[in-house]
Amino acid sequence: MMKLISTKNIKENTLKLNSFALKSTEKMFSKTIDSAEDLQKFTSKTIQHSLKFSAKKQDNFFNNLEKGKGIFWKKLNKTIDFFSKN
Repeated sequence: MMKLISTKNIKENTLKLNSFALKSTEKMFSKTIDSAEDLQKFTSKTIQHSLKFSAKKQDNFFNNLEKGKGIFWKKLNKTIDFFSKN
């Protein structure tokens, strides 16, 4: 027996399809937002780690410069003392 097409059937099927489309779209957007949030957290952690690493390297660099400067002045003062005595 052939199913009759009526306005009631069309309305019911349209409502079902609309509901399915809305749920699917909502799931897709929720997953997209969740993924974006996860990526943002990962990026934030990576940037923080990189900045801490750079700060440590910069501190080491300037500490070595200060040590070098200290050695340079110490040797320069010894040289000046040597020549001032002679």
